[in-house]
Amino acid sequence: MLGLERRLVFDKSDTGGGFFDAYPMFYSTSTSGKRNRLNKRYRAIIEANESIIQNKSILDIASHDGRWSLAAHFAGARYVLGIEAREQLVNQSRATMSRYGIPDGRVDFVLGDVFEELDRLEPGRFDTVFCLGFFYHTLHHMLLLHKIARLKPTNLIIDTCVDLDPDSTIVIQKEEVENETAGAVPDPGNRTHILVGTPTRSALESMLSMSGFSVKYFNWHGAGIKRWDDLVEYHKGLRVTTVATRIDSKLLQG
Repeated sequence: MLGLERRLVFDKSDTGGGFFDAYPMFYSTSTSGKRNRLNKRYRAIIEANESIIQNKSILDIASHDGRWSLAAHFAGARYVLGIEAREQLVNQSRATMSRYGIPDGRVDFVLGDVFEELDRLEPGRFDTVFCLGFFYHTLHHMLLLHKIARLKPTNLIIDTCVDLDPDSTIVIQKEEVENETAGAVPDPGNRTHILVGTPTRSALESMLSMSGFSVKYFNWHGAGIKRWDDLVEYHKGLRVTTVATRIDSKLLQG
């Protein structure tokens, strides 16, 4: 029946184990490092997309503590570059790569504003771009997508919160930049806060289409997940994982 929420199931036979159990530092290097959450997200972000990660050059936007950069490396990425605006997270990322024996020159991190650092990169350098947990922490969605499109990646993996309004809208709210899980760069008129926007699915699809990308969603409810601890927003459709493919690259391959 329409309007009824899916029933959450917490099946304790599902231990929540997975990839990050081999790299447990990520369970403590961030406030968002919940075990079941990270391992299930790994399935959607990395495992489901190995074909566009293996032997590819990866750009990890807002790389946080380096968790997805490391995961991409072990999924066979040729090279990974992470961009992160918080100095303590860049330092933590570099220390974690060293702790887990990542060879020099395979995974690098730069400190800076994503919007500024994207302009410094050469088109064609990256095959796949990660935009994981960042798209709803900015109000400049189209500017971000245009800067990514300039780099001419074949694929863009986005994991973002979305609003459930059926219309093509963006819900604006204010975040404190001191919060590690919020936007990192404050607005010019307010040094402690930033305005951010959460798009609806329709808005997300429209923005990607206008930037030259097609969209395919990961089917969270078809992924065999039994335990939804710390994944409620995915269960309710309030967060999605997508692969956006550059349309002109499809035409060239066809």
